[in-house]
Amino acid sequence: MEYPIKEEDFLPMDFTTVWAAIEECQRIGLTKFIGVGNFSCNELQEILDIAKIPPAVNQVEVNPCWQQKKLREFRNDRGILVVAYSTLGSIGTFYGNDRVVESEVLKKIAQTKGKTVAQVCLRWACVQGIGLLVKSFNRQRMKQNVDIFGWVFK
Repeated sequence: MEYPIKEEDFLPMDFTTVWAAIEECQRIGLTKFIGVGNFSCNELQEILDIAKIPPAVNQVEVNPCWQQKKLREFRNDRGILVVAYSTLGSIGTFYGNDRVVESEVLKKIAQTKGKTVAQVCLRWACVQGIGLLVKSFNRQRMKQNVDIFGWVFK
């Protein structure tokens, strides 16, 4: 696949039919909650306009360097939880970079608090009311991911 994707390669999304099928999955008990991923404010509004059951979550990339403020404000009045993936940025992807983990501001905060940059990013998301998805196969980092409470930003 070529990046960026050409506009002519996109197919229109039939939100009405797809969302009706997702709602049916919840109605028949296949899932407790339904949601979306990487939806913009406009796409969320399109779903909300036709939904009998609104999405519970919108999973998007969000971190201190890409805060998604407009999207987070949009969801506030609508009861949709923003869940963050890539709280450290998209390192290792063809579009990503290391600007989060290499941020001098985040490094300074981490040093001041005796935490890692990852812990600062996770704590920031919690303070913002953002749900978190964390991924690590490293035991020490798993413990660090949980050790984000008991201190504040000041």
